[in-house]
Amino acid sequence: MANQTQMLKGILEGCILKLVSAQPRYSQELVRCLKECGFENMSEGTLFPLLLRLEKDGDFETERMANPLGPSRKYYSLSAAGREELRSFQQTWEDFSAVVDHILNDEVGTDEQHN
Repeated sequence: MANQTQMLKGILEGCILKLVSAQPRYSQELVRCLKECGFENMSEGTLFPLLLRLEKDGDFETERMANPLGPSRKYYSLSAAGREELRSFQQTWEDFSAVVDHILNDEVGTDEQHN
């Protein structure tokens, strides 16, 4: 599938917004959460550009917090714009997935029905 990377990017952005909506999180924590949810190949290299774009778009508020194990960590939390973006993503996903599920579950006419 040629546009798989682009589709995954959009889905990951929505998933990141949802994970951050529950509580402020830092990048390594987000990678761990995404891997636990089934995105096994997730890495900070994949995640970092998405975080930067979401931050640039105003979807995040960020705060540096001390880390007893090393350098401070940048925590991401949702801004008002981020909450609206998450709401929009969830609605779009529900609509889109319902249509795809309908087709994939053979709930539409088949060639045999059209003959």
